[in-house]
Amino acid sequence: MILALIISISTLLIGVFFHLLNITWIADKIKSQSENLYIKTPAVVTIAIVSQILIAGIFTLSYVFAMKLGVGNFAQPSTAVDIFYFSLTTITTLGLGSVEPTGDLRMLAGIESATGFLLISCSAQKVFRTINE
Repeated sequence: MILALIISISTLLIGVFFHLLNITWIADKIKSQSENLYIKTPAVVTIAIVSQILIAGIFTLSYVFAMKLGVGNFAQPSTAVDIFYFSLTTITTLGLGSVEPTGDLRMLAGIESATGFLLISCSAQKVFRTINE
């Protein structure tokens, strides 16, 4: 359980770092290059979506790493694509449940869901501010 917690917190910190880098530094750079709201807003939305996909990929790598360390597994045999699909549905808090982690790997899924909720909220705030500038 301690190992799962260490992997979860490490992945959370890496994901938040990359997301904040994307929606602050990169998005602000694009916003400063254009005064046109019809260019700025879609650019910021695209950056937020790509950032979520990137972070889902980071969590996918963490699931694979944790599985290799024996932290847990998935209920059914899963390919890397299945795990990435699971990560995407988890980070968006959709959680379809067609792929399910077992053991302490469930902790990583819970942390990913909470991280996704936080990052979606940050992205929404950035888009709102872009529209209102």
